[in-house]
Amino acid sequence: MGYMDLSCSVLSVEINEHVATLWLDRPDKRNAMSQDMWRNFPVAMQAIANEPEVRALVIAGRGKSFCVGIDLAELGGKPAVAASKEQHSAAIDSLRQLEVTRAFQAAISSIAECPVPVIAAIHSHCIGAGMDLVTACDIRLASEDAIFGVRETKIGIVADVGTLQRLPGIVAAGQVAELAYTGRDIDAARAEKIGLVNDVYCDAEAVQQAAVGLAQEIASNAPLAVRGTKFILQQGEDLTTEQSLLLNGLWTMTTTLNSNDLTEAMQAFMEKRPASFTGR
Repeated sequence: MGYMDLSCSVLSVEINEHVATLWLDRPDKRNAMSQDMWRNFPVAMQAIANEPEVRALVIAGRGKSFCVGIDLAELGGKPAVAASKEQHSAAIDSLRQLEVTRAFQAAISSIAECPVPVIAAIHSHCIGAGMDLVTACDIRLASEDAIFGVRETKIGIVADVGTLQRLPGIVAAGQVAELAYTGRDIDAARAEKIGLVNDVYCDAEAVQQAAVGLAQEIASNAPLAVRGTKFILQQGEDLTTEQSLLLNGLWTMTTTLNSNDLTEAMQAFMEKRPASFTGR
């Protein structure tokens, strides 16, 4: 197993063959999202995307919780705009706050934009920013003790880092409305029932192992085909059916039919053996 050097104490990456695991690594704070975490998420995701051997990614949390949300203690309960003695208008403060929010949004979007499939292995708390994070993943698995909550209305704010944009593509509108308006928590059984998570496992270790196993299964397939499938699914969200079909055809014409892995798949089938894909 290899380790990717991020020069970051709050995130860590392990790479085992073709599967990377990105750990939220603030166990003493139950992985509350700190400024360092927000700042380093895009860096970590870019490093993973640039690693040619990585074919699937698991995101998990060390310690007792997956993620309890934004680190309000670090922010002091105030907007994340640096204090200044300058004399300026409220408009400037507002613009600075928007820049901070946009940076947080970009951190979560870097997960959604990852070119390989991303699987969230969720245990215990998945609250607030934790929900932003997991809704940006392709697949979500949970432990029996997992708790999910879009709690922002309970603390007087509107969720603004991705949940309100991505959750409607995962669960039905009525479920989104209930979670977002009430701010109530739901357990893993309810999360599975409404389609927020694919499966539920007995504990944190089991869900992490299941996520890695699923990632390994994905990684055993032709890498360019998996990346292409994710690309078409992503782009199809904003295209008409005809536009998506055309894009799909162009991918086949320019990439799939020119891939060495397609030749390998055909040969393996004829020779009745497992295919050995290289991603080329």
